[in-house]
Amino acid sequence: MKRSFSAQLLQALIVLLGTLICGLGIQLELFSGAGVDPLTMFEEGMGITTGIATGTIALGVNCVMLLLALFLNRKNIWVGTVITVLLLGPSINLFAGIMNGMGLVPPAGWLGKLGMNIAGVVLCGAGIAIYMLPDYGVGAMEAVMIFLADKLHLPYGPVRIGMDCTWGVLGFFLGGTLGVGTIIGAFGIGASLDICFRWLKKLLGEKIPQGRG
Repeated sequence: MKRSFSAQLLQALIVLLGTLICGLGIQLELFSGAGVDPLTMFEEGMGITTGIATGTIALGVNCVMLLLALFLNRKNIWVGTVITVLLLGPSINLFAGIMNGMGLVPPAGWLGKLGMNIAGVVLCGAGIAIYMLPDYGVGAMEAVMIFLADKLHLPYGPVRIGMDCTWGVLGFFLGGTLGVGTIIGAFGIGASLDICFRWLKKLLGEKIPQGRG
């Protein structure tokens, strides 16, 4: 049954909201100075190596992952996938510009840095859960994650953690920011995603339109 335009618009807006929340979370990690999650560490390292903004590198990584997802998990690719692929990286740059424009500076104390980093990790996982919720096409990274989870018969959380650890090793050799936040991100994003997705699915699963139009 074909969904109405308003239902599909709501799905797209939910995906957009999740993408923006995820972008804000990533920028908070970068800004905290306590280390970044492994994927962002890889993207930051690539940015340092090439002189390109982290958000722009994230856009490129997502495009490459989209090509991979088209081969592995085409059924989960839809309009929402395009939204996340094209807007997640720019949203990181957007929030970086906003924070710089406001003259904000990273927390001076260690507790402040840690608190900001944890908030970023939680928001990143929650953002991913939100844009997965309407089943309007998941992010390219999540399409690969879902493929691996189905093949390995594992929950999303552990699979995401394994993927993040792989990105972290690559990011370390590229010069990305390594810190306690990297460990928090390696385990925290997957955990936040899993918990938030289950909770949101239970709370809102029947109240929002789901599936392709």
